[in-house]
Parts: sequence; C-alpha cells; structure tokens
Amino acid sequence: MRNRMILAWVCLSLAGSAGCGPRAGTVLYFLGMGKGQDIPADYELPQKPLLILVDDEYDLVHPPHARDALVDALSKELRDRDLADKITSNEELAKVRQNTPNFDKRGAREVGELVKADIVLWLRIRRFTLPDDLEAAMQPCFFGVALKVLDVKASKREDVALWPKEREGKFVEVKVSPHDLRAAGNIREAHRVMAEKLAQDVAKLFYTHEEDTAPR
Repeated sequence: MRNRMILAWVCLSLAGSAGCGPRAGTVLYFLGMGKGQDIPADYELPQKPLLILVDDEYDLVHPPHARDALVDALSKELRDRDLADKITSNEELAKVRQNTPNFDKRGAREVGELVKADIVLWLRIRRFTLPDDLEAAMQPCFFGVALKVLDVKASKREDVALWPKEREGKFVEVKVSPHDLRAAGNIREAHRVMAEKLAQDVAKLFYTHEEDTAPR
C-alpha cells in the first residue's frame, strides 16, 4: 500500500508536465486508487446443503412473486460465487409444502429438516413498497429483510443461530428507482427487479467485495 501511495504521488506530481499528462487517471485506476475499498465478508457460509427460506409473516408482498424471485436470484448469486454447496429450489420446497400437514405453522429450522438442509438462510420480510399501478410510481420503492443463518443440526438451542447472534437478525434493504419500476412493464417483472437487487446486497454479506461508491 505504501508503494502505491508513493507511485500515485509521483504520477500526480507529473500530471502537470508532459511526463504523465492525461494518462494519470488511468495509472491511478490500475494502482487501485480509483476503486472503492475491499469490504470483507460479514460471515462465511458453511459449504453444506442450504435452504433459503423467505418468510412474509406480516403479509406484505401481494402477489407473492417477489418471494420466489428472491429465492431464485439469491440462489444464483451464491452458486455463481461458489458460496453454497446445494440449495433447495422453489419447486422442491413447494412439493414438501404440499405433502406436509400444517406446513405454515412449522419453524424455520423444522422446515430445514423437512427438505434435508443442514443450513437455513432465513429472510423475514420487513418492508415491501410497490404501487399497484407502475405508471403511477413517482417515488423509490423499498424491499427489506431481516436475515439469520441457522444450523439445522445444532444439538443445543443456543447454538441454532450461527449468525448474527442478535435476536432481530441482520437488516438489509434496497431502494429501487421509479424509473426502473416503470421500465419493468408489469408487476411480476417489477417484483423480479426488486428481488434481484436485494439478492445482490444479501449475497455481499458472504464474500469480500468492492465498496459501492455509486450514489444511491
């Protein structure tokens, strides 16, 4: 890092002369000076069979397209970055739900056992704002979840919550512009847009990534 700073200082010193000129910005970029800082993962997911469970206990998402879209989008993010071994699909979970009495009354850990997952990434929806008429969207919309990573195989109750240990979980929320929502064209596609944006931010909790310096 010290060497980078010295090289950057030399390049900037030469920027006003013929020695560096307009290439200064390019040099600084490749030195890492034009990039955001690396942000370490908040938690490293165990490489074990995983269930992504989206829980809408306050019935905020109507119709429920965003819930399934979030599972699909987050599954893809985790697979693309080799962060998960095996992930239960929406279709697999739907079959278990259909064949299990009182499924909706079962806890997240119990659902994990039913689908033979070792780890549950439990996302509880805390905010979802989207107008019925997309053309009327004039304000940004929000999609927020509180998440926890649970150990299905834990033998003690206090060991079930792997991360975070706080009871309320980790809150993650994204904001989607009215322009992006109107461009979606229909409600199902708007749900997908919101879910994919949230999935990207949730996945970043589990790998080292570059700081997002773009305005939000």
